[in-house]
Amino acid sequence: MLVNKNWEVTCKRYVGFIDIMGFKDMVLKNTHQEIYKMMLKIVESTKLFEDVEWAGRKNKNEKLVTTTNYSDSIMIYSKDDSYDSLHDFICTIACITEDLFTQNIPFKGAIAFGTMTLDTEKSIFFGQPLIDSYLLQEELMFYGIIVHATAEKEISGQKNIIDSLFLSKYLCPLKNGSSYHLTIYPMSADNTFQEEKDNLDFLKLLNSIDGLRGRTSGYLRKYIDNTESYMNFVRRSDR
Repeated sequence: MLVNKNWEVTCKRYVGFIDIMGFKDMVLKNTHQEIYKMMLKIVESTKLFEDVEWAGRKNKNEKLVTTTNYSDSIMIYSKDDSYDSLHDFICTIACITEDLFTQNIPFKGAIAFGTMTLDTEKSIFFGQPLIDSYLLQEELMFYGIIVHATAEKEISGQKNIIDSLFLSKYLCPLKNGSSYHLTIYPMSADNTFQEEKDNLDFLKLLNSIDGLRGRTSGYLRKYIDNTESYMNFVRRSDR
């Protein structure tokens, strides 16, 4: 069974893995119903964003992104390796991460590229890009989305994607040192829109990030410091 109409079960596609951080602690400190409501909001927003026909794509009326949620993880898949699929994939992630911050939900994630099988009828989901994205996000030391070398290679060949969408190269803090990687940032961090509303949206984003301090202590606050540095870099940068 195809994931969506005209989708191949197995093909080369972009894959994103987002981990909700501190989920065990959330379950411990909140009621079961509160966690359920939070998860419902996450699912609702991811399904909403995956259905958007983002401006800038070449073809219309085709679903190019799908998401699945399992416990504290969100997986995002593109239909294939086409320009439009990459375009919608990046826009969807930019909005999902924006929404997670708005809901004061800490997260980190990564995207990768390669052959991926999505067989919903038999519940078979596997492929190297899912493994690559999971392992890379484990290294990340800020709340955000980092791009694996497999996806970076593909994206770098699309200059108009680099120039127009929510991508920035950054010296990413990792568990063992730091290194330059391409990243996908939340939509309101984009510096190409400087209207008052966009600046207010960015301030709300920063306030949401800072609001996470009340739920962390010790080394975990380093994630928040690193995230604020990253967001301010993206806002100032011409990418």
